[in-house]
Amino acid sequence: MSQRILIVEPEPHAREGLRAILAGVGHEVVVAADIPGGFEHLTARPFDVLLLDADLSRREVVLSVLDLLRLARMRDGRASGVLLTSSAEDLPNDLASEGVVAVLERPVELARLRQALETAGARSARAGKARPSGSRSGEREERRTTG
Repeated sequence: MSQRILIVEPEPHAREGLRAILAGVGHEVVVAADIPGGFEHLTARPFDVLLLDADLSRREVVLSVLDLLRLARMRDGRASGVLLTSSAEDLPNDLASEGVVAVLERPVELARLRQALETAGARSARAGKARPSGSRSGEREERRTTG
């Protein structure tokens, strides 16, 4: 099942590597280097899954990755989050209520990432809400990869 995925990852090699892997298996992938960039993409369109660097919240005190996920879920209640982190012990315990389906510690194992995306897809199917038919105008083509 192809999903629309927003990756918010400040490290260029990790961001582009994730984009290449996920687009290569047929997902529609958009990337952002920081939380404000992620918000910009979310205002233009809904996403099924947000792949978020949880460590960004430690660096950017005004906005958090959970704020980004909340916005995505307001636009489309089926949206899910997968958090990438260097240490899961610093994260709040009740992330499921925010729509987080998995927390993956770096280095990310591809099998665990696939499993997290399958979980997000199953959650989306259970939600059964119709996807809003929003316009795709305003997307940055240079940041979008369709596999």
